[in-house]
Amino acid sequence: MTNNGLRGLTPAVNSLRLSTRIGCIFLGLVVALAVAWIAVELRQRATQGPDALASSGMYAFGDLVLGVGVFGVLALVPMALTLYWLRPVARFWSALQWGAILFALTGCLAVAASIWALQSRSAWLILAHARIGLMPLGALALLMCTVFAPQARQRWLLLATAIGDGALFAAIVISMLVRSR
Repeated sequence: MTNNGLRGLTPAVNSLRLSTRIGCIFLGLVVALAVAWIAVELRQRATQGPDALASSGMYAFGDLVLGVGVFGVLALVPMALTLYWLRPVARFWSALQWGAILFALTGCLAVAASIWALQSRSAWLILAHARIGLMPLGALALLMCTVFAPQARQRWLLLATAIGDGALFAAIVISMLVRSR
């Protein structure tokens, strides 16, 4: 579908001024943050008691994962608007394409560091585990970019990086499940 075809679908959205567009995106991110905050707050209220006090670190990590997950999924909506409005900007898509390649390489490096330094307590290993934990959201974001990419070459490259991130994460989860038996 060409840019002209997309513009014909929603003329009201395309006629918005730049400041209004930025405001819509910002408002969407604020709403995503508020909903994530509320989700964590509700979880904390539901899990109070002696078990929560005894395992406060585990519960705090669960709150972190919940908050990041809810925010990450809900932030896909303003991200979709941003990508839609940036469709005609060729320089953005070129930079995004190279950024996606670098992002995919950091995933491979994170997995390699995780395997290589299994018992280490290095800060690099902590960053590697954080990168691995963000793989599902990264794959979703790259899939979103794939949907809005204006050229076929960019769509294929973004799709390949999304599949790569998703496959790496799936392989890690499967290997952890097999190892735990």
